[in-house]
Formats: sequence, structure tokens, C-alpha cells
Amino acid sequence: MTAIGLLARVAHQYFVLGETQQAIAERLQINRTKIHRLLSEAKERGIVSIRINAGTSEALELEDRLRRKYKLDICGITPTDTGGELGLSEVIGIYAAQTVETLLHDDMTIAMAWGRTMKWLASNIEPVALRNVTVVPLLGSLTRRSSIDKYDAAAVFAQRTQAESYYLPGPIICDSHDSRETILQQPSAREVIQKAVNADLALLSVGGTNSSTLRSVGYMTEAEFEDVLAMQPIGNYLGYFFDRNAD
Repeated sequence: MTAIGLLARVAHQYFVLGETQQAIAERLQINRTKIHRLLSEAKERGIVSIRINAGTSEALELEDRLRRKYKLDICGITPTDTGGELGLSEVIGIYAAQTVETLLHDDMTIAMAWGRTMKWLASNIEPVALRNVTVVPLLGSLTRRSSIDKYDAAAVFAQRTQAESYYLPGPIICDSHDSRETILQQPSAREVIQKAVNADLALLSVGGTNSSTLRSVGYMTEAEFEDVLAMQPIGNYLGYFFDRNAD
């Protein structure tokens, strides 16, 4: 049995048939702890998608107030409960996928950031065969560490929608202004940036400070991060930290 086949079989027995993890472990002669890990991996890889189609009157009222105040077309409030391996970023990504699915159609370009929230959003998009769809990044991604791969959302999103995926050949943070300008003058970079500018849909998230993916993947040293915190930021957006006075 292939790895994907095992994930699908365990997920089917647990989520569809309603069997306990212990019963599945005994049937497949696998340790129960491994069954738990397989179920988590099945959700992370998008083999299992969980939908909760319910909303409280309090949440619906707050959504309506936010829509009217900020003139939003779509507004959704997610639960803040977290636990196990899922933090708030992952929970938001899972719920956001349900809204994003309603915006997808053939013949479109989707620009996408990366990070925890975006990766979980991409992983929870229901597989669909879209035609003539392109996914381009909103951020550079090249780094000397492989840890960034687990936050790469564009490639996962493209795989789930059978879209063409582009890459931006450059890092998110350059070591100098001259390096930045050199990269921006490259035809391959300019092509991807132009596609992102003209995208039909942009998917990104506003992150916190301590939970910044930039910090997690080593783009910033601890000393650099402490310097940023000294300026009292309240969040980060496409690699930029901002405070309460940001426009």
C-alpha cells in the first residue's frame, strides 16, 4: 500500500466509518500513536477536509457590523479555539478556504503570499480542475534553509486547482538596496511581479509579531527581531511590520 493509500484508508475508517483510533490500530497492526499522526497528516495534506456549516447569532451579528463599518463584500468570523497541533493561524486558514472556494473560476490569475495561514488555506481547498488558471507569489522565497518549504502555499494551491504555478526568483529580504534593484531588473522577476500586480484575486494574511513566519524560517536573526519589537509593531503584512499609526 502506498503512503497516500494508507492515509486515505485510515482517514476513511476514522472519519467516514466512525471507528476508534484503537480499533484502526488493531486492524492495521499499527501503533495507535502512529494512527493519530496519520490522521493529522491527512488533514494537513488536504486528503481530509472538515466543514462546519453552522454559525451563532452573535457571530453573524458581528460579521454584519464589520461588513457595514468597513464596506466589505465578504466577512467571516472564525472560532478562536485552538488545541493540539493547530494554532490560530491554522484555524483561520481552514475556515478561509471555504470562502475562497466560492471566488474561484476558470481563466483567472491568483496572487498568493506564503506562511502558516496561507499554507493551511491552500491545503484545505477542495480539489477542483480549473482551466487556464495561474498562481503567482506575492513574496520572494529563496532562502538557504529548507524550512520555508512547509510554508509554501502557492505550489499547494496550484496543485489543488490544477493551475500553473510561478515562482519569484529572489529572497523576500535583500541584503542591500542594490541587490533588490538587480533582482527587480531581471526579466523573469519582472514577469512574475507584473502578473501579481494584474491578478484577479490576491490571497494574503496579516500576521502577528511573535508568530511571524519571517522569524520562524530564519529570515531575521533574534537581534534583528528584538530591534523590530522595540519599535512596538502590532503586526506584519507581506514582510513589512507596522504599528498603530500605519496608513
